[in-house]
Amino acid sequence: MTSASLLPLLLRNGTRIENVLETALEFVEKDSSYRSYDLAAVEQDDVLTEADIRVANAMIARMSPRVIAGFYARAPVIDAALAQIPMSASLVAPADLVPWQALEGLIRAMQGIPEVKLARQTKVLHKKRPALIPILDSVLETYLRRVDGLRRTGDHARDAVELIRSYKRELDAALPALQALRGELHRRGIDLTECRLLDLFLWGYSGTYTPLYLKSAADAGIGASDETAAPPKAPLADKAVDAGVDRRTVSGAANLEVLATAELLALSRASLRELKRRGVVRSGNAPAGDYAELLVQRATNGEMANEAACEEPTQRETGRWRH
Repeated sequence: MTSASLLPLLLRNGTRIENVLETALEFVEKDSSYRSYDLAAVEQDDVLTEADIRVANAMIARMSPRVIAGFYARAPVIDAALAQIPMSASLVAPADLVPWQALEGLIRAMQGIPEVKLARQTKVLHKKRPALIPILDSVLETYLRRVDGLRRTGDHARDAVELIRSYKRELDAALPALQALRGELHRRGIDLTECRLLDLFLWGYSGTYTPLYLKSAADAGIGASDETAAPPKAPLADKAVDAGVDRRTVSGAANLEVLATAELLALSRASLRELKRRGVVRSGNAPAGDYAELLVQRATNGEMANEAACEEPTQRETGRWRH
């Protein structure tokens, strides 16, 4: 079966995704979270283990051992709340069969855990109830609040349930397409619930956020040769940093919090390649040292040390200038 024989996915913000099969397969192949998070073994029972909590770090939950310990200390209360939600519970079910009250109780069971908000909570809970609980990170929350005009009430658990209700409305609107896609992926050995499939489409393809692997090579600097002709000298800090930087671009170009580790590393490498192409840095090291060297060189008209010294600095060579 190909995407041509599958229904397109129409999101409530007006986005239409035609090639749903190819899109899902692209995610499975290129996004590291599928291998590190979706394929991670977690029992869908009523017992939250420390290992279950740690799996969320594969979805960039970035919980330190101290935060994980605080989360796990609440396990008995969370287990009791999980026990109120059948393992078969699903957002695909009619709305009156979804255990809304138990979901609110589960969210309340996690309130007050230091440094654990909704994104971290749902990254852990999705693995325990993958057909019922979506991953409500900042991208998904932004989308749902925009499409349904949701406002915060100050009641964390109630607000979380309202987001899940909004998510169900999105899922219901796209259910035939998601069910057909899930069946085709299952035939290919890929087991993702409708709840998780909708998450990946909203996260990466709704226009709310663009994953690094979807950005063009030109935008990311990928594929640029290090041997291209040297461009004009990069402007110095007083022109480029203090006056010329569009802070909206810096803060909005990529939501680093939602990037996978592999995506952050790729972005770092691409950024260094572009800085090197512009002549701002000369090595693949952290750029601050090379940039400082460039500023001093231009201020003193000194001669830059050879590039090998930049790549393999010794105590004697570091910081030395030849005039």
